Amino acid sequence: MRLSPLPAVCVAALLLGLAWTLPSLRAPAGPLGDEATTVMMAQSLLHDRDLTYAEQDLARAYRLWEGGPAGLTLFTGDGGTTHRYGRPWVYSLVAVPFCALFGMPGFTLLNMAMFLLMLGAALHSFQDEAGPVGLFLAGFFFASAAFGYVFRSEPVVFTMACVFFSLLGVWHLRRRPGGGRHDIALLAGTGVLLALAFLTIPLAALPGLAVFLILLLERRWKGALALLAAALVTLALAGAVQRRLTGEWTASGGAQRRTFEAEFPLESRRDLWQAYGPKGDTLPGPGLEAAVRRLPRNTWYLLAGRYSGLLPCFPFALAALALYFAGPADRFRRLLLLALAAAALGLLLLHPHDFQGGPGVLGNRYVAALYPALLFLPGRFAARRSLVLPYAAAGLWTASLAVVPITPAAVAPAFRVLPLELTLLSGGLPGLAAHSWGDVVWIVPRRNFSVEERHPNGVWVRGASRSEVYLASVEPLKTLRLRVHSISDANELTLDTGAARLRVLFNSEGKRTGTPVELPLEPVARNLGFLPGAPHETLYRLTLTTTDGIVPARRDRKSGDARNLGVFLDFTGSGP
Repeated sequence: MRLSPLPAVCVAALLLGLAWTLPSLRAPAGPLGDEATTVMMAQSLLHDRDLTYAEQDLARAYRLWEGGPAGLTLFTGDGGTTHRYGRPWVYSLVAVPFCALFGMPGFTLLNMAMFLLMLGAALHSFQDEAGPVGLFLAGFFFASAAFGYVFRSEPVVFTMACVFFSLLGVWHLRRRPGGGRHDIALLAGTGVLLALAFLTIPLAALPGLAVFLILLLERRWKGALALLAAALVTLALAGAVQRRLTGEWTASGGAQRRTFEAEFPLESRRDLWQAYGPKGDTLPGPGLEAAVRRLPRNTWYLLAGRYSGLLPCFPFALAALALYFAGPADRFRRLLLLALAAAALGLLLLHPHDFQGGPGVLGNRYVAALYPALLFLPGRFAARRSLVLPYAAAGLWTASLAVVPITPAAVAPAFRVLPLELTLLSGGLPGLAAHSWGDVVWIVPRRNFSVEERHPNGVWVRGASRSEVYLASVEPLKTLRLRVHSISDANELTLDTGAARLRVLFNSEGKRTGTPVELPLEPVARNLGFLPGAPHETLYRLTLTTTDGIVPARRDRKSGDARNLGVFLDFTGSGP
């Protein structure tokens, strides 16, 4: 496969233009969560030459995007007198010249440039491989949640590039004989890149372990020393810069550290640090024993979970693994696979309740950072007809993430065949809401349940909808008891708990004003840490389907209620 420059230039022009225009069309406008911290850090480095959060930083944020920051991570060592940014600074520093030239779109332009460099380098490096290499690489890079991070102002694509180019250099080194200064320089550069990956997402540096071990096994002592020395020097310099700019050696330093969502220091009159002790935004973990107990479940979720699994978010990762097991594997590929397995194990043990990277991420942030390493696993790209499978998976699931980021897993029928990551419920999954009715916590889809209304007796469910609901209770439940109401006489309600199924026809006035429901429940999970502080908990699954609804505003001009009211779930017996 030989590359022609004209198609490459045309595709690059298209994608760079998209990176330039898309940020202004985002909804909601402006960065969210970690993005806000990253952008404000770059602006602070550009204008103030520091990493101190001050009045001018907040003022710039409000000028740059509507509404100001919607998530800001800071730390303080003096109770809030001074504030420092609490995220790694390397990516923000790299983005500074792009911000200076292009403003807010500079982040997406930088990300797209790095993404296209990875794609171009992969096409050039693998062009002599047998099989449909171009088709595989197109799917690998674009049919994945990793591509979505191009349009986010956070360091995931930067980390991907560090991982990719560190491994690509070693891949070239192993394919040609030789040695000398060129190889030493290449391995020193690999050490720098792996250190930068470590600084942004520590687990992303684990593929470097495979590189270091192969150098030791092949007795390339000088190369191993160059890689290790370059990595250590890079980490030392980064720590020194961090110390100089913030007074701490890492971005996780300070006596107190937390993330602010709506109220921000210097803006609020309240002391926002008072209620937080040391590292106040960090909740105690479940412990190693609990993480080990949940390991089989979380492994299954990592492979096929509907919000963060490889199958819906990174289908070509599974394709790369299949090609590895189907083709020849040398010592380096085996070590790389072991390093990736160690990264996955460490991720699930260290982050059993947020192994996707926290609420609001696209797919799995940690997997996206490590994703390029999977490209070096296959011994050959001989797959032809089998490529239909990852492309079909991308069409069913991955492509929708690009069109409707974050929410499709909560509503799209194709995602319902995949398991819901119950261990991630405590961290909050997008599109879902938790609400207590009685002694039970209901986890419901926001799109179908009017949880914002906070009705004292229950909740309205949208008409003509299907909802997957989970119930969490400290005490074991044998039955579900409630009353259901409907305005529409054409409405039908179907409840399915797995242990029993019930259908309610609202074809009479008596049924519409309140029908008692009693259904046996069947546990689906226990003690996953969803209810903090509870010694025991049990989760139950309920599927709720309504066939019709009525919009009050269309029946009564005086009514301002534009909701499609299907069924009211009454937990008190008092009615709506």
